[in-house]
Amino acid sequence: MNYLNILFALLPYMGYALLGVVSNRMGLTKGKPEKILLFMLINIMVPVLSFNFIVGNPEMTNLGKIATAPVVGFFSIVIGFGIGFYAARFFGITKDASRRSFAFTVGMYNYVFYAVPLTIAIYGEDIVGLLLVHNLGNEIAVWSVGVGMLAGGGFYNPLKVFQNPPIIAIFASLIINFITGGAPMPPMLKSVSSLVTEIAVPAGLFISGATLAGNMGKFAKKDGLRIMTGSLVLRFLVIPIVVVLIVAVLPVSQELKMVTAIQASMPAGMSTVVIVKYFNGDAESSVPVILATTVVSTFTMPLWISVFRMILGV
Repeated sequence: MNYLNILFALLPYMGYALLGVVSNRMGLTKGKPEKILLFMLINIMVPVLSFNFIVGNPEMTNLGKIATAPVVGFFSIVIGFGIGFYAARFFGITKDASRRSFAFTVGMYNYVFYAVPLTIAIYGEDIVGLLLVHNLGNEIAVWSVGVGMLAGGGFYNPLKVFQNPPIIAIFASLIINFITGGAPMPPMLKSVSSLVTEIAVPAGLFISGATLAGNMGKFAKKDGLRIMTGSLVLRFLVIPIVVVLIVAVLPVSQELKMVTAIQASMPAGMSTVVIVKYFNGDAESSVPVILATTVVSTFTMPLWISVFRMILGV
């Protein structure tokens, strides 16, 4: 796929996120409706999405691929945290809480709701299972190194991630897939899971957009431009290039390189500010990162995916 093909595949999903922003700002879904949708997304839709792409996937019986993917996912996030933290000073972000929040936000990319449809469009559904297993490493990095950094040092208990319904669903799906040897699901079950999956991605982007809109009041007008500039340089140049070049020389599968080509192109996660606020971080150093990278990624994602595919040979 060329730049325009990828751009046209991406635009409808950007539209879902924009719809969430508009809906929240107009007060149409603010409050209880968004909370209900978020509950359904986390506890039903995303677990079914994992079940849909892992169970019945013969590739997800390969222990080598399954073991390697979370390791790559973990370090792809941790590298971003490290670069973000130490590079923050170059962009005038000197306060400790601001540096930590900036680094957390710029390092944590949007690894599900844009990545899944783009992976399907470019590589097909069989690769999505590996992408979701790769995301296990992302989650562990976020809830250990990332939250520890936000809290001011040390490690947050990473075992808490295993209380997360989407993560439980990935492990359960892998176990079922091993037991069945990757045999196809019964047609009726596959139809239902596919239907829920088709709803999950738009719903996830909608609620992410709504969450971002609900926190736009945290935009730091004084330092916003400087923070946005730093986020664009790091999220779209330094961090992805470092990650891709490392993966390019590692003895990993072609499928994992495909996942990396997609994930390295992502903007900052739109819901990151919720975690920053929960752990008493500086939301005003988080929101500009999300806004800048999300808007600009409409044009950079297709470009970087094309470039990274060439570098990685996938």
